[in-house]
Order: sequence, then C-alpha cells, then structure tokens
Amino acid sequence: MASLLDRLRSGWAAFLPDHVPVAFKLGLTICALIVTCMALVGVVILNQQSALLRSQMDDFGQAMVMQLAESSKELVLADDSLALNALITNLAGSEAVLGAAVFDRDGERLAHSGMIPEAEKDQKGSFSDTEATAYRGEIRFQDITLGSAMVTLSRSAQQIGTRTTTQAIILTTVFMSVLGGAAAFIMGQRLSRPVHRLVEATRAIGDGDYRYRLPDGRRDEIGHLMSAFNRMAQGLLEKSQVEGALSRYVSAGVAREIMSNLDRVSLGGRQVEASVMFADIAGFTRLSETMDPDQVARLLNEYFTHISHIARQHQGSIDKFMGDGVMVVFGVTDEDPDHRFHAIASGVMLQHLVSRLNRVREEGGQEAVRFRVGINSGPMMAGNMGAEDRMQYTVVGDAVNLASRLMTAAEPGQVLIHQALFDDPDIRWRVRGQPYRSIAIRGKSQPVATCQVHDLSDLYQEAMERQIERLLCRERIT
Repeated sequence: MASLLDRLRSGWAAFLPDHVPVAFKLGLTICALIVTCMALVGVVILNQQSALLRSQMDDFGQAMVMQLAESSKELVLADDSLALNALITNLAGSEAVLGAAVFDRDGERLAHSGMIPEAEKDQKGSFSDTEATAYRGEIRFQDITLGSAMVTLSRSAQQIGTRTTTQAIILTTVFMSVLGGAAAFIMGQRLSRPVHRLVEATRAIGDGDYRYRLPDGRRDEIGHLMSAFNRMAQGLLEKSQVEGALSRYVSAGVAREIMSNLDRVSLGGRQVEASVMFADIAGFTRLSETMDPDQVARLLNEYFTHISHIARQHQGSIDKFMGDGVMVVFGVTDEDPDHRFHAIASGVMLQHLVSRLNRVREEGGQEAVRFRVGINSGPMMAGNMGAEDRMQYTVVGDAVNLASRLMTAAEPGQVLIHQALFDDPDIRWRVRGQPYRSIAIRGKSQPVATCQVHDLSDLYQEAMERQIERLLCRERIT
C-alpha cells in the first residue's frame, strides 16, 4: 500500500512544474478562499431565501383557502352549484392560482377549476410537488363541517426567485474571484519582487560576486532581511579581501586554514610526512654589488615569481622568502601522496628555466644567474611557530635542516638530494642522477650521502618543457 502511494505521489509530481511563482500561488489561494467563502454564504442565503419564500407562499395559500371557505359556506348550504362554479372559476383565473375546488363532507367535488391533485381529495392539509402546492381547509358553519376547500398555487415564483438569487450569487462569486485573484496576483508580484532580488543576490554570492548589494529603503521585515544580507555580503567581501591579501604573504593553503580557524589560531603543530626544497642564487652578494637596488629588487621578484608558478604547478607552496633564497614545501597544507617527486621535479624545472633565461641575459650582455637547489623528504613538524603575538606557519625538523644543508653544499646549477630519497623505488625510475658526495652535517656522527639530479626521465621531459614554454610566454605577454 505504501509503495502504491509513493508511486502515485511520484507520478503526480512528474506533472507538476519545477517552479511555481509566489504571485501565482497567492492569487490561486485567495481565489480558492473567495470561492469557498462565497459558496458558504450562497448556501446560507439560498436556504434563508427558500425558507422565506415557502413561508410567504404558505401564508398566502392558507389565506386563499380561508377566503374560499368563507365565500363558499353559504353557497354550499344553499347547494348552489352554479354560483360555486363561478366563484371557483374566478379564483382560478389568477396567475398564481393553478386551480381551486370545493368538496362536500364526503369528499365529493361540488365545484372545481384548474389543477386539483386527485390523490389528496380525501385528505386534509396541503400537498406539494416540484411545480405546485395545494392547500386545504375546512368549510364550517356553527361548528358544523360542511365540506372542504382547496387551492393549488404555482411554485414558479418561488423557483424564479431562487434561480435569480443563485445566478446573482454565482456572478458575484465570479466577479469577486476575478477581482480578488487579480489583486492578489498584483500584490503577490509586488511582495515577491524583493524575494526574487534576494534569490538573484544569493546566486551572485554563490558565484563569488561579493560586491552585489540589494537596494535599501524598505521599512518592513523584508527590508530588515535585505539589510542583513548586505551586511553578510560585506562581511564575505572583507573576508575574501583579507584572504586574498593573506595569500600574497603565505601560501593559499595556509591562508585557507587560517581563515577557517580564526578563533583557534595558536602556537603548535602536527607531524607530517612531506618534502621541502631550498633554493638560492649563488654569488648573489657579488652580483648585487654591480646593480642598483631597484634592479636587484626586480631581479629577485622576477625569479621568485617563476619559482612560485613552478611550485603551484607541482602542488607545492612557498613557505618563506629569505633574502635571495626561497623555501618551498610539498604535501604540508594540502595532502599530496607524490610530494617527493613533485619537489624534485620543481627543482629540475627551476634549473631548466634559469638556463633558458640565462641565454637571454647573456645575449643582452648581462651576467648569468645560477641557482643552488637542495631537496629532502621525511617527517617534520608543521604548524604555527614563534610567539603568541607574532607567529609564522612553517615546517621544522631534521629533514628540513638537511634540505637547507644540501642547498649550501650544492654547486651553482645543481639539484642536490639525499641518497635515501634518490634510492626510493618510486623516485629512481623517474629521475636521472648519480651519486655526488658525502657531506658532514653538524650533530651527525656520519657524513650524509648525496645525489645530484640532472634531469627527469624521458616520460616527463616533454611535459616539463611545455610548462616552461607557457611560463616564458606568460612573461612575454605581461
């Protein structure tokens, strides 16, 4: 039974429109309410009208019978049939009277004219059908019953009155329904106009247009709702602007995490398995001595912009800029199962891009820029580090320190990684490199074995070159 009802509901729902305007719903509801009220009022009026007409007809019928009985009393005593017939004929000649008759005490007709119900000739009282009503009264003389008189009245006047009243009620109902429905539709449109604006505004906010505003000026609940919406949109705009500005100082992932936990920003962190890349310009001090401060700033901004784009393409994020160096993390703010390879691919792509840029610089008579890159992977602590009133989201740990030392040990143009990372089965087949040398690390009893990565495997080289070309094209366009 339940499944049958569900099928009926779903079948009925298939014929319903997806959207029904509020104005149409309001107009239809008011029309239905008017029709219902008018129908109830009409029923009451018709019942009262019918009762009043019946009462008036009964009074008139009883009066006619009493008059006929009084007029025919002496004629019945005198047995004057001719006079009785004349009296009956004159009485039945009116429009309202369909017939009249006089009966003796045995019920035999002494005189009659017009419509007389035969089934009632031996009964007292009145008789009714759909067309006429017969009224009967006794003919008495000094407490002696001489017979009875009967008058049959037409019900056409009552039916015409009822029909006229019904038509008036129907016309009034139709007029009131049309008028009320039109007024309700117009009113519904006026009431739903701000609702439509609110719907458009929510769609605009959903599409990221936080500058969308609703007009003010209404002094009702909808006006309060519009004002609240405008305040909410302003708050979202300010939050978006803060997040956009914050993402220029920290990575987008860090910005999202901070903005989503504004009430829980505190010192502390969590342990993650991630990768980190350090890169700096070899011989930057000497290079900067031959350049103006503005030229130095433009040079750093140019290369840091390229590094930021490279990191973003490999799901990494800038942790911090340190003078002429940069620290990039992978798999920290956003989960990345392939963070080891992405870190190495970023370092290799950076060296290839710098090599392309150096050819342009040398053609223009400028000195080449060389980067040193150190990469490592392992467990590290990620979170807010510093003081309660001044903190920074970063990563710390032995794996991070080793990456920094690898960069320091690298030669200009080199990408240096830990031997264990190079020997990872998931990494070895995707990169081209060779063992480099072991370096002594302060705090470690044994030197750390390193490897130099020259390039990516053939499977990834073509994609990397396309990415570099897009970066250079973007630079030429801007």
